[in-house]
Amino acid sequence: MNDITAVAGQLARLRESLQHKQLELDETVLCSQAERSRSIQFIAKLMQACRGHDRELDNKLARLKQKLEGQPSLTSLDNDLAAIEKLLQQHSTALEESITLTASAIELGSRQLKSLKGFPEETRKSLKAFLAAPNGYGLSDHQRRVAQLLEFYQQAIKIQLLPSQPLPPYGTSADKGANGVPQETDEAASLDVKVYNRIADELQRLITELDFAGAVGESLGEIRRQLLMGMDPSLLAESCLQVIQLIIEGTREERKSSRAFLTALNESLSSVHFNFTESLDEGRALQQASQTSRQALDNEVQAIDDTLTRHHSSEALKQAISDHMAAIGLLLKEREAMTARELHLITRLSTMEAKLRLMKEETAEYKKRLTIQKHKLFLDSLTQVHNRAALDERLELEYKRWLRYRTPLCLAIIDIDHFKGINDNYGHMAGDKALKVVAKALQKSLRDTDFIARFGGEEFVVLLPNVNPDKFETPLENLRKAIKSIPFRFRDARVEITISIGATLFKEGDQPSDAFERADKALYGSKHAGRDRVNTDLG
Repeated sequence: MNDITAVAGQLARLRESLQHKQLELDETVLCSQAERSRSIQFIAKLMQACRGHDRELDNKLARLKQKLEGQPSLTSLDNDLAAIEKLLQQHSTALEESITLTASAIELGSRQLKSLKGFPEETRKSLKAFLAAPNGYGLSDHQRRVAQLLEFYQQAIKIQLLPSQPLPPYGTSADKGANGVPQETDEAASLDVKVYNRIADELQRLITELDFAGAVGESLGEIRRQLLMGMDPSLLAESCLQVIQLIIEGTREERKSSRAFLTALNESLSSVHFNFTESLDEGRALQQASQTSRQALDNEVQAIDDTLTRHHSSEALKQAISDHMAAIGLLLKEREAMTARELHLITRLSTMEAKLRLMKEETAEYKKRLTIQKHKLFLDSLTQVHNRAALDERLELEYKRWLRYRTPLCLAIIDIDHFKGINDNYGHMAGDKALKVVAKALQKSLRDTDFIARFGGEEFVVLLPNVNPDKFETPLENLRKAIKSIPFRFRDARVEITISIGATLFKEGDQPSDAFERADKALYGSKHAGRDRVNTDLG
């Protein structure tokens, strides 16, 4: 009886253990099914993420998903997983190469865009912000930058095509169709007006910098007056051609005038040289004749002395002295003739001196005119500070000096904040006035050894040679404060004008373009940080 009870107890415990193991097995099956379901969902999402990149990878992922749905053993999937892992590794490598190639293409396209001219001001600023922004991390970031780059290229193509299309009248929208709806967008019309204004301003400033006299100068002046009064955009292209033709004609006249002056100068110098040679020969002949005459006179005096010694009779002495006096008389006549020749020579030399003085004055006047013309070529006609051509020349000089002596050299780019708002709210005359006042204040605040040039638009470039490298921001802060303190007034309204400055110091291995890029990057950092500040980038 006890044995049966013991066996029954063991059976009960065995049944309980089996039930527990069954529960654990059921839980394991459920977990396995959940894991399998999550694996299938993961494979589905992986298929969606990788779709379109590699056909073989898409097919293998689809087969793996299908096998997982059939609940196979995990060991039977090892080969499929290994093949997919290999393809994913290849895809990762290809993706990295694609990102590298895309980044290189973006950099190349950006450099080419940077060299293009003619962008409107807002587009130019957006382009600078785009160029200064980091490249991003993933492929999507690079694709987004490629899309932005294509937008800039689209605008560049549109700008290049604009001159071949008729511009709308200044200040008006595009032509309208029969239903009164404009055929071009307001953005395009606005772009046309901006392009017209930019070309008209540049053409007017170009004419101002030219210094042609006569009919050419008068014709250029008339075109400039028309531009200032507001020229019909349809006549702008023709005016550009006229300006080019007048510049060619004026240059030809200047060349002809220079050639005539040099020819006349050469003839005058040849004449002076001929007269000088004749005068020199005449002077030598006179000198020789004077010596001969003096020697003859000495001989006659000596002969008289000898006669007085040898002759004792008065008659013989009288006759001898009479002969000697006659000879002396002839010598005196020859002396008078030589005196006349000397006076003639002195007169000729005086004439030559006057002619040389006149030639010197004419040459000095011509040199002065050339100096003035050269000075004008290096001055910005509006602000009267140096222009970009002068900047290129001075930067090359300062860069060579920096390479030789390694004295600190600072390059700073200055931009007038919200300058477009001044033009829009108060007109271009107010904008020109602001540029003049700012340029004068900047020039006044710099040292004699410093250099300032108008770089274009509302931007200026400053070179500070031999500056304290630890405190080079101080003079730039002084410039910023000087501009901010100027009491600008437009239409009886006080307007505060501020400037943003980006600066850098030349460092080992730098080319001028490297310093420019750092200063430009620093300038945009200053503007993005709120403007009215100095920002530096030392690389």
